[in-house]
Amino acid sequence: MNSQIQLMVPEWFVQDELHIVDTIISKASGTSGIVIAGENFDASKQYNPIVRLYTIRLVDDQYELAKELESFQFKTVEEAELFCSKLPELNAIDLIMLMNKEEPVLSMQ
Repeated sequence: MNSQIQLMVPEWFVQDELHIVDTIISKASGTSGIVIAGENFDASKQYNPIVRLYTIRLVDDQYELAKELESFQFKTVEEAELFCSKLPELNAIDLIMLMNKEEPVLSMQ
């Protein structure tokens, strides 16, 4: 995560046991970005790991979550972590395919 930003984490985020994997701030505006959040990365629940993407916006010198964009479920924690690490480098075609539950061009290896 970009440690130089201030992000207000709402109570529901904590209650849902989500954790921030990474934060990407738009280079074009600097006032908006995306939070990559992980759910069940400790594999303590009865369901597979989930990666959730949220938009954030700058409000009074700190970023706030605006809305959830998409979620992706993975078979293993390792697959979810690999996806998170590669997400900032995905091209638009790969991301669109993933969002439409199609096989991505991107190799997740």
